[in-house]
Amino acid sequence: MNLMTLQRYKNEIILLLALFFVIGAFLYKVNASSYVEENKAHIQQQIAEITAINKYKNQWDGKSMPNKVKALKTVVDASKVKSFSKKSKKLVASYVNLTANDLNKINNKLINMPVQIIKLQVTERSKNIYSMEFTCKW
Repeated sequence: MNLMTLQRYKNEIILLLALFFVIGAFLYKVNASSYVEENKAHIQQQIAEITAINKYKNQWDGKSMPNKVKALKTVVDASKVKSFSKKSKKLVASYVNLTANDLNKINNKLINMPVQIIKLQVTERSKNIYSMEFTCKW
């Protein structure tokens, strides 16, 4: 190839280089926009997780938790409550002479509360008579 041939096809070569540049720019734009969309979705997911964590934190550390925990004392008759002590954010309770229905009421109430159960011990004293002891914190 000599210089005259290149001069003759100068416009076509410029057009070919411009076409390569346009194709490269288009591919870059597509990759960049997909990257931005992925990051946007990831950031929205993180924001949703942070708001959920904040809601759970408010629920676990709410001002009304001590009152909700006190409700465990009134689920069954006062004669069946052996001990019930609440210190700061910890509850230790013990029940005796519980029927199966009483035991289910206490368990349902305890499970539906936002507390961490540290210890849960249920023993059968005699046929269909149980005693229960648990420790939980919030």
